[in-house]
Amino acid sequence: MRKIYYVSMALIILIVSFLGITYSFEYGNDDAIKFELNGPSTYYLGVNMEYQEYGLKVIQNGIDVSKNAIIDKSNLDVSKLGTYKVKYEYQNEYIYREVVVIDKTKPVIRLLGGDEVHILFNGNYQEAGYTVSDNYDTDLSDKVKVTGNVNTKKEGEYEIKYTVTDSSGNTGEAIRKVIVQKAVIVVETGFGTRVSPTSYNVTLYSNTVVENNFYEYGIHYDGYVKTKANKYKIKLKNRNNKLEYSYNMDIGKDHYYSGNLNLTTIANGKYDLYVVSNKEERLLNKLDVFSKIVRAKVGNKLITVSYEDDYVVLTVEDFKYYYDVVIDPGHGGVDMGASNGIIAEKNVNLKISKYEKCRYEAMGYKVYMIRYDDSLGEMLGNNSLDPLDRRALTIGYYGAVSRVSYSNHHNGSLDIYEHGFEILVSNQITANELAPELNIYKNYSDFYNIHNDRIRMYSKDYYTDQIFDKANGQVYSNKNYYSVIRIPYELFNVKNVIYEPIFMTNANDFNWYYSSNNWIKTSEMKIKEYVEYMGGTYDSDNKKCL
Repeated sequence: MRKIYYVSMALIILIVSFLGITYSFEYGNDDAIKFELNGPSTYYLGVNMEYQEYGLKVIQNGIDVSKNAIIDKSNLDVSKLGTYKVKYEYQNEYIYREVVVIDKTKPVIRLLGGDEVHILFNGNYQEAGYTVSDNYDTDLSDKVKVTGNVNTKKEGEYEIKYTVTDSSGNTGEAIRKVIVQKAVIVVETGFGTRVSPTSYNVTLYSNTVVENNFYEYGIHYDGYVKTKANKYKIKLKNRNNKLEYSYNMDIGKDHYYSGNLNLTTIANGKYDLYVVSNKEERLLNKLDVFSKIVRAKVGNKLITVSYEDDYVVLTVEDFKYYYDVVIDPGHGGVDMGASNGIIAEKNVNLKISKYEKCRYEAMGYKVYMIRYDDSLGEMLGNNSLDPLDRRALTIGYYGAVSRVSYSNHHNGSLDIYEHGFEILVSNQITANELAPELNIYKNYSDFYNIHNDRIRMYSKDYYTDQIFDKANGQVYSNKNYYSVIRIPYELFNVKNVIYEPIFMTNANDFNWYYSSNNWIKTSEMKIKEYVEYMGGTYDSDNKKCL
């Protein structure tokens, strides 16, 4: 019977050991040893976390001999998932603690470009991308699932959801909110007649603005009021609360006022404007579409001026850049531009603009293009307006929230031997503001190595067509000539630049520039200058964009 007892006990101990079950035991003779684990018998440890040894108690004949026990952790690898055993041994007897290395940490998705993105209505949503980090798996980027859609033709808030699951089944997620906002721009139908005291009978109206423009700190107004008074004021009333701002105006002559609205510290919101004489009435602006100011950066504010039945409304927001670069590929659709019988200017403009957009984006910049295909592209303003003027309104609107704005064009001439390049800018732009363009002008001049033809950086008067040299940084007060120059500057305070690198009608120049791919070099000169102007580091590797 005793023999059967000892065999049974041996079998039980063998089975328990094989299953890795924590156990303790005692002998009934003088060499009795008892093991007791401190802490859990099964220890769950996060991968790459430090293992904490709880130790154990070893009792022999009622005496604590724990300090003589040998602890063997050589089998434990905290950097790899799995089940391991820590061995505790004393006088050839031993016990195990099971250590299970697990991963319960979710992967982390970081959204490039921010968790919230603002896209202008009819714009182009481009996925900025993401990075993924995990405490165990090394590369989960190709396992990220992106769900959700953005309809830029409909205002509203959209969500793009990013999810990824690691090898242990932990799921991490991130959500990008995309807000589509409609362009707040109101223009009248047709060209209208410009209101001024000398050219229009202003007395038809109780009051009307006769001049307006943005200046460094806000808006300048000249106006007429039928009710003669000794003092005039312009008052702003916030639509959502009782907040009001009042500005004293100077009196130029009877019935006329002139003065500035400093808007740099005004609270955000939407305001109705009033003119105050002996009575108070809504401020009316009967200027034509191309004389009514629209939008500009003023200090740290973005001021948008809209017109409701010609009554002036101001929207004041904190300013921020929505884009780094706005590129206008000139012409498009039914508007072919110049042609040399081989290719239309509109196609050359689009090809080069797409290349430049790709290059900026490869260096991390956000770009908006006015058109992406053979069409007129996005065209703000009433469709009865001339397409060129609508294009200009669009450039000004997006350019107001961009660091750089320019238009790509290519010249044409009845003189097939005329060649050279032109850069067209606004009359009022200073040499300091033109610093990058002046450098581009110099680099173009050195690269072209021709000095006997049309190489110029210039501005032009709207009324007389007079040409002014801008290569010397001179500032002129004339009204700007070309629509995509005139409207962005006069109505938006936006510096838009027109580049015309060649005369397409000169066969030799066209072959040198386009067929021999020298357009890439002129584009790179432009890109490098603007990247450095924006404080970035230029990367000459253009392989992905060719």
